[in-house]
Amino acid sequence: MSCFFRLFANTGKMDNNPLSEIEEIVKTTTEQHESNSRVDGSGGAENASTNGHSDKAGALRKRQCVFAELVSTEEAYVKDLHQIVEGYMTEINNANSDIPMPEDLKGGKMKLVFNNIKDIYEWHRDYFLRALRTCQKSPADLGPLIARSSTKFALYYTYCSNKPLSEYIVGAHYQYFDCIRKKLGDRLDLSNLIIKPVQRITKYELLIKELIRATEGAGLYKEVPMLQEAYQQMKVVVKTVNDMMVVLRSLQDFDGEITAQGSLLMQGPMNCLVDASQKHREFQVFLFQQIIIFADIEKAKNQFSSPTFKYRSHIQLNHMQMKELGDCRFQIKSTDPKIPEMTIICQAASPENYAGWRDMLNKILQQQNDLIFMLSNPLSTKNK
Repeated sequence: MSCFFRLFANTGKMDNNPLSEIEEIVKTTTEQHESNSRVDGSGGAENASTNGHSDKAGALRKRQCVFAELVSTEEAYVKDLHQIVEGYMTEINNANSDIPMPEDLKGGKMKLVFNNIKDIYEWHRDYFLRALRTCQKSPADLGPLIARSSTKFALYYTYCSNKPLSEYIVGAHYQYFDCIRKKLGDRLDLSNLIIKPVQRITKYELLIKELIRATEGAGLYKEVPMLQEAYQQMKVVVKTVNDMMVVLRSLQDFDGEITAQGSLLMQGPMNCLVDASQKHREFQVFLFQQIIIFADIEKAKNQFSSPTFKYRSHIQLNHMQMKELGDCRFQIKSTDPKIPEMTIICQAASPENYAGWRDMLNKILQQQNDLIFMLSNPLSTKNK
């Protein structure tokens, strides 16, 4: 972990928040959305009875209103991203700018502020906004659109996992970024703009949920399954974003790059035995796509703080073997020739919890074996 990452981890900036960050954003977004619905009257169709042509007509109007909101808020979102990329980033990268960059921001730290937001902006501007406008004319296409966009929504995992760091830097250099804001003539400061992507993904979840209700009310049942799949997909995106932010905030002393380990697949406390000569210890275990991390659990200091996790060890999944031991236990062993041999026995709290870990680890190992086979037998794979 870099010196800057260590400095941030020790600030305790977010320890006094009993709700997760994404929960706070979801709560605020939901309240704003419900308030807007009451003001524009678009929620009235839900109060109608479920029988008769008038009710279906009301549900159709409701659906049109939700689609209109989806498109209009997407247009506003793209404008906000435009201000960040074409406004702030262009000014910052301008060698002839009359606003001198603080020395502390040179040398790569500025990349932590914006991360991959340019990629997010270009995708929404060039593809997703246009596709949503098309869906407004052909609503049945929305579900398939969300399904096709799953890999692009993964851009948010990288961006949002960096959110605490970007906020820290912007706050520490408020005067510099505010000078740019004034030069650009923006109403919102940068700290309010860089949170927009997190707010946006929670908005998708809310709007798709409303579309499902209105679609069912309109009797368009064939469209419901795809919308439900889209809703579940957005729930996964929001959960993954939140999990990554929590890990970045709470995991200490890990020298690697968390955001380079892929998505967080599972996490939770487990009773572990690292060495046969030692006693069992409770570790918080984090399973990413590329690595499994074990950390000591440091209890929350008070009711308003969250626990922190101190890194203990890790095993790369491409150098891992697993063996089931029974009694809700499994053994994982590192086969990495570059490090000393390490074996950890993990015991889950319940059969259900054990099954979840076992199945996920087996799935990862099977995917690795399949990949090795494909690389080793390209002709055989091609013939299939």
